[in-house]
Amino acid sequence: MTASGFTATRNTIMGQLANNLRLLLIYLIVCEAYSNSSIRSVVVVGGTHGNEYTGVWCIRHLEANPEELLQYGTLDIKTILGNPEAHMQNRRFIHDDLNRQFSSERLSADPLDVHEAIRARELDELLGPKLGQPKTDLVIDLHTTTSNMGITLIVPEEDILICQAAAYVLHKCEDLGDSVQVLMHPLPDRHSRPNLGSTASHALTIEVGPVPQGVLRHDAVEKTQHAMNAVLEFLDRRNKGEPVLDELKLIYPKQVVPCYRSAQAKMKGEMSGKISWPSADDNPNFPSVLVHKSIQDQDFKIVRVGDPLFVKLDGSLIRYDGSHGDEVHLIFVNEGGYYFQESGTGIGVAVETAYDMLTGRFLKADDDRQSYRAFGEL
Repeated sequence: MTASGFTATRNTIMGQLANNLRLLLIYLIVCEAYSNSSIRSVVVVGGTHGNEYTGVWCIRHLEANPEELLQYGTLDIKTILGNPEAHMQNRRFIHDDLNRQFSSERLSADPLDVHEAIRARELDELLGPKLGQPKTDLVIDLHTTTSNMGITLIVPEEDILICQAAAYVLHKCEDLGDSVQVLMHPLPDRHSRPNLGSTASHALTIEVGPVPQGVLRHDAVEKTQHAMNAVLEFLDRRNKGEPVLDELKLIYPKQVVPCYRSAQAKMKGEMSGKISWPSADDNPNFPSVLVHKSIQDQDFKIVRVGDPLFVKLDGSLIRYDGSHGDEVHLIFVNEGGYYFQESGTGIGVAVETAYDMLTGRFLKADDDRQSYRAFGEL
C-alpha cells in the first residue's frame, strides 16, 4: 500500500470511529433523558380478553376503593374495561382477538363489521393516538393465562423506564414470596407492536397463571395486585425524586436483570416465538394433538431436541426437532387462548438471557432483535 493509500484508509477508519462515538454519545444522552422522564398518566386495563376475569376484578377494586390510589399522589390513575361485550359473554373475543388489532396497519384499515377492530379504534382514541402523541403515558394491561407462568411481566426492549420498573417489581414481589419472570420482546418501536398497550407512550403487561378462563381466584388476584402496586409505587417514588434507581443498583450490582426473549425460528416455515400445533381438519380451533404430560405445567423449563412435545390420536409422539435451537424454554404451555386460530395456536418458546437496567437492551451479542413474534401478542 502506498503512503497516500494508507493515509486515506486511516482517515476513513478514523472518520468511522468518530461517527460511531458521536452516535454512542447521542444514544447515551437519549437514554439519560428517557430514563429521567416522568410518568403521570396511567391507565390500568382489565378484560382485554373478556374471559380473563382477574384484571376486571382488579380494576373494579380500584374503582370501588379510590382512596387506595391516594398513596400514589404523583400519578393520575384511571381504569378501562378493554372488551365489555366479550366480558359480558364470558368470551375471549367476539370476532377477533382485541390484542392483535393495534398495529399501525390494522388501525389504518377499514374495520368493516369486526367488533374488536371497532373497539380498537375507540381505545386508540381514548389512550393514544398511536400514530400521534398519546394522551396516556403508561398502560398497565392485566391478563391471566391458563398456563403455569406465575407472575410474568412483559416489557419492550429499550423502554428504559419500564425495564427499571420491571426490575423493581421482580424484587418487591419476590420479597412477598411471589415468583416473577420477565419476558422482553425485541421490538422497541411501539408502532410495530399489535397489542393494546402500544397505544400509549409506555406499556407493561402483567400475566398471572395458572387461572382457568372465566374464573376468579383470590390468590391470582392478589399476585396481580402485588405486581401492579409495585409498578405504581416505583413510578410514584421516582416522580418524587426518591433514590429508587440507586436502590436498584444495589440490588442488581452489575445492573443486569434476568429475563427471557422469544426464540428465533431456525427452520424454514416455523414462526419465531411459538411452536405451532396441527389443528383438526374440521375445526381450526381444535388441536389434532395433545400437549405431552411431561411438559404440562412446566413453563420456563428446558426442552431439548428429542424431548416429547405432543401426542397424536394413534398414541405416537411428536418430539422437539430443534426448530428454535437445540435447547429452549417453553412458555404459555397449553394456554387456552392459543386454541383459537385468531390468537395463534401453539406453545410459546423462549431463550434465557438478561438486560442492562440502564439501557433496557439485551446483553448478549447473539440476541436477535428481529425475532419478536409471540410476546406482546398475548
